[in-house]
Amino acid sequence: MASSEQIAREYYDTGMELIHANSIEPAIDNLNMALSIYEELDDSISYIWTIRGLAIAYGILEYDSKMLHKCLSALNYIDKKGVQGAKHFFYTAICDRYLMLGDYDSAINYGKMALQDLEDHGSEFPNEPHSFMVACMNLAYAYLHINRFTDAEVFLHRAMEIATKNDLHHHDLSLSVLNANLHYRMGDNQYVYDHIDGLVSFIRNNRITIQDYIQDLKLLIETFCGMHEYEKAEAVAISLESSATISNDVHMKLNAAQLYMMVYKMSGDTEKYHNACVKFAEGTIAVKESEATEHLLEMDTEIALSIADTPTDLL
Repeated sequence: MASSEQIAREYYDTGMELIHANSIEPAIDNLNMALSIYEELDDSISYIWTIRGLAIAYGILEYDSKMLHKCLSALNYIDKKGVQGAKHFFYTAICDRYLMLGDYDSAINYGKMALQDLEDHGSEFPNEPHSFMVACMNLAYAYLHINRFTDAEVFLHRAMEIATKNDLHHHDLSLSVLNANLHYRMGDNQYVYDHIDGLVSFIRNNRITIQDYIQDLKLLIETFCGMHEYEKAEAVAISLESSATISNDVHMKLNAAQLYMMVYKMSGDTEKYHNACVKFAEGTIAVKESEATEHLLEMDTEIALSIADTPTDLL
C-alpha cells in the first residue's frame, strides 16, 4: 500500500506535468491534493514546492488575486517555519505577473528581492542554478523596457553565464530573444539579422509553458516590428498558430490571435488588424466554451461521486 508521502508525490508530479502540458485546472486539483497531504505530514520543503506550483498555475490563468494569495501565504508559512532560501520563488512569481502586466518598476523591486534572497540564503534550500538565471532574466527584461540598457546587459550576461556554466537550455529561446532585443534597442540591427535563423529554430523546437512562450514571442515581434520587418514578425504569429492548429489548443489559438493583433497594429495594416480582432473575439468565445465544458464535467463528476458515497437510505 502506498504511503502518504508516495501519494502526495504522485499528486505533485502529476500536477507539474499538467502545467507543462498547459492543462492548468486539473494541475491545480492535483497540487491542492498534494498540498493538503504535505500539510498533514508537516513536510515544509515539499509544501513550499507545491504551493509554488499553485502560484505558477494561477499566474498562467491570470488569476492574479489567487496567485498573490498563494504567494503571501507561502511567505508567511516560510517565516513561521523558519525556512531560509525559499522566498525567492514567490518574489519571482510576483515579479513575473508585474512583467506581464507591464509594471516594470514593481517587477524590478520584486526581481531584486528574489535575487537578494538567493544570494543571501540560496545554499540553505534545495535550490538550483536555474532560479538564479530566471531572476537575472526577469531583471534584464524589466530594465530593457524602461530603457536602462546597461543594467539590462549586466543581468542578461549574468543569466547567460549561469546557463553556459551549468549547461542549462530550457530558456535558450528567452535568452536569445532578450539578447536580440537588447542589440536592436542599442541600434545594432545587424546582430538580429545575423541570428534570425537561430531564433526561428528556437521557436519551432522549444518545449516550454505557454506563459513563457508568449512572453518571448511578444518580445520577438516587438523587435522585428521595431526594425520594420513586418513579414518576419507575422511569421512568428504564423508559427504559433500552426502549433495551435496541430495541437487543437484553444488557448494557444487565442494567444496566436493576440500576436497577429500586435503585428498588424504596429505595422499600420488596418484591415488585417480588424480581421485579427475578429479572430481574437472568436477565440475568446471558444476558450469560454471550452472552460464551461470542463467545469460542467467537473461538477457532474463531483455530484456523481457524492451520490455514490451517500448511504442508500438517505437517497
